Amino acid sequence: MYPQTYLKTFWRMELRPQVFVAMSFAPQYEDRFNGVIAPAIRSLTIDEQCLEPYRVDISKTGDSILNDISDGIAHSRLVLADVSCVGKDSVSGEPYRNANVMYEVGVALACRQPSEVLLVRDDHDKLLFDVSTTPHVTIDFTDATTAINTLREHLLARAGEQVFVQDARVQMAIASLSAEEITLLKLMPVKRAKIVWDKAMVGLANWYALATSRLLDKGVITLRGEFAGGEPAFAFTSFGNVIHETVKQGLPKFETLSPPKLGVEIALDTVEGAQPPAPVDSSQAPSS
Repeated sequence: MYPQTYLKTFWRMELRPQVFVAMSFAPQYEDRFNGVIAPAIRSLTIDEQCLEPYRVDISKTGDSILNDISDGIAHSRLVLADVSCVGKDSVSGEPYRNANVMYEVGVALACRQPSEVLLVRDDHDKLLFDVSTTPHVTIDFTDATTAINTLREHLLARAGEQVFVQDARVQMAIASLSAEEITLLKLMPVKRAKIVWDKAMVGLANWYALATSRLLDKGVITLRGEFAGGEPAFAFTSFGNVIHETVKQGLPKFETLSPPKLGVEIALDTVEGAQPPAPVDSSQAPSS
């Protein structure tokens, strides 16, 4: 999948009340999922929503499994990966981990903040260098009660560290805001009920229409319906709420610079030792 397609299709920051779980589908790991991972996730409540575990093998969608993986990783509140060793290399004797799980970890680290990804394992073997700095915890899955409490504690810690304003797509959207978009965002109060605005602008407000169009294109606002008078009813998306609050809190401030000099004066100021051109006597100019 091309990066641009991914950004426009999946990376919407419309986070669902679920935790994406990457782990082996082998029957031996079912007790681990049903007895520890699923109960720990279901014990969590974030933003007044109970979380559910999400695994691609139990997804009901008919899309390809790769799209399921991308969609689940992009839209889940957190990503949990069981990277426990699954065997020993027949030549080197070194332990290795599930390749499919490590693929999903790579996708997660490419599009989510490292603090939103939690790795768990049941061994003390050396982790791969590429993921050694990602938050991880060793769990004894044979002690279900302790394992559930430990996993719950670490998932809550990951959720508490989520700072959406640092998300790459938020930064990209803020950096591309026009003056019209900033003006419109500043006009809208924070924490208002879902509707962004509910009345027509007086006169032909071209800046307003332009800002609305651009915010729609960026996914900051979405059309929810219309009012009795026929005016469109827009609302902020979850992604848009982060951008809106960031703009309302204040963008970085800069001092106003003096107006630049114009024409020949700029050239003379920027070229060391340059001399002004000699005055021209218009009376000596050749006649046409």
